[in-house]
Amino acid sequence: MKITDGIYLVGSGKNGIFISNKADSHVYLIESPGGHVMIDAGVGIDVDRIIENIRKDGLDPRDVKYLFVTHVHSDHAGGCAELKEKLGLKVYIHHDEAWLLRTGDEKGLALDIAKADGFYPLDYIFPPCEPEQELQGGEVFNFGNFTLEAISVPGHSEGSMCYLVKMEGRTILFSGDVVVHGGKLMFLNCVGSDMAEMRRSMPRLANLGVEEFYPGHGCFALGNGQYHVDIAIENLRHLVPPPNAL
Repeated sequence: MKITDGIYLVGSGKNGIFISNKADSHVYLIESPGGHVMIDAGVGIDVDRIIENIRKDGLDPRDVKYLFVTHVHSDHAGGCAELKEKLGLKVYIHHDEAWLLRTGDEKGLALDIAKADGFYPLDYIFPPCEPEQELQGGEVFNFGNFTLEAISVPGHSEGSMCYLVKMEGRTILFSGDVVVHGGKLMFLNCVGSDMAEMRRSMPRLANLGVEEFYPGHGCFALGNGQYHVDIAIENLRHLVPPPNAL
């Protein structure tokens, strides 16, 4: 599904618009003549549906060369291995979560808890994947018609990343599960999800002038995207837990 010039939604589960497996996060594609870029990979079940969605959008899946993962939770990163195998793309993820991508460690991923709570099938196994590069935050990649900057924003998970894209005068933020529409903050009752850490890191998203805002689930925004980020920053400044935390 083409959202706007150069930006496509090629995967989305039950917490989105349901164009791929129900457990998938949003999976975005950024069009580039030098090789398309994907943001996140879905859960890794029915990956061919994501590949077929790329074809339906008039793009060649073999032109997808790069995959940037916002964080290693299964709904965002479980598809990395199969997409890498089938498309030959390069995978990028935060250093602190690269070991989990490599090993698929269930306890480290909190996958044992998530399966028990019904988020994934009980027989689901996270497919391990070797990343091309481990990110720290601050890296800037030039893809010809746009640049992509990696911003480390731990809190939802230990290695959560946001990706700031500058494209032909547009400022675009892919926020993963750090912040979603309405400034809502997403926390989990497991190791790695830390409200205090998010309070420290969220100001890194201040004053970016975000116009287009693409989170990992739910509604996105094609204008005034900074509004959603600023709500989250403000709500984290106070002593009491944010009223809009999920």
